[in-house]
Amino acid sequence: MWRDDDDFVILAVWVDDMLIFATTEELKNKAIADVENEWEITDIGVPTKIVGIELMISPDTISISSSSYINSILTKEGLDKSNAVSTPLDPNITLVPNPEGTDGNRSNDYARVLGELQYIANATRPDITYAVNRLASYTSNPSIQHYTALKRILRYLSGTRDYCITYRALPEKIDFFSGYADAAYANAEQNRSVTGYVFIAGDGAITWSSKKQISTALSSVQAEYIALSEASREACWLRNLYTELGWLKEDMPTVIKGDNDGSIAMAKNPKFHKRTKHIAVRWHWIRELVQEGTVDIDTCRDPDQTADILTKALPRQKHLKHTTEMGLAPA
Repeated sequence: MWRDDDDFVILAVWVDDMLIFATTEELKNKAIADVENEWEITDIGVPTKIVGIELMISPDTISISSSSYINSILTKEGLDKSNAVSTPLDPNITLVPNPEGTDGNRSNDYARVLGELQYIANATRPDITYAVNRLASYTSNPSIQHYTALKRILRYLSGTRDYCITYRALPEKIDFFSGYADAAYANAEQNRSVTGYVFIAGDGAITWSSKKQISTALSSVQAEYIALSEASREACWLRNLYTELGWLKEDMPTVIKGDNDGSIAMAKNPKFHKRTKHIAVRWHWIRELVQEGTVDIDTCRDPDQTADILTKALPRQKHLKHTTEMGLAPA
């Protein structure tokens, strides 16, 4: 990236693919000329795809999707004309390790399809992230139950293959982006809780995560506190990025919304308490971030907790609501 007063150019490079973002036509042409002086390149004009992600650009919006990749997976698996379902995981089914008590299917098919779905989940489809990560826990010995759940994700994608995340040009805001953090207490193996967070900018999800917590939380408050701490670390990375780009005022905190009053009070109040003395020091860093004004923890009610979709399987209406809140909708 380089600047010329208030104008700037950003070069994004992935192996031999490159995107050039510029605020003026003159700067764009100069950037292209400078790159051509060093390497042989082909200018294909306005991009439509990069690293498997399809781009749709208009004057006021940018949309990203993985429609073609999803179609290729469905065709390869013979599910391109399958009956669609409304959620990637059935909330009424409890996944457990090898419930049939057999050796399962140790072929590479399960891991291969999960790997393909993981790329989609990381790139453009946060709505399947929890389902994919949950099924990845059973890669070593998948059973019929896990194959059925994997097929359900594909059937869900069959009905939503044209979904894309759309980012909109919004009026300038002081809080350029904000986040949601949530946890599902002890709903994974070994009684581990699941952390989920998502950050939104321009009405679309820009970064998200769903993963099993590395330590066992002894209460829902502790699980939510760990989730807030994990989200705060991501917020710091985003703040560094946007500050470097010149799009963020460093003195303005990043808002992260949680739905657990106990964990929010714990983050804002650094006083010692016998009920929290067992919590690892690493998770208490969030208190320092709150005190110095880097992040601000706000309250939202459970129905408005967008990150809920990243911590558990949800019924159809809640899943659709949170999917829409992340900017995902048919193209």
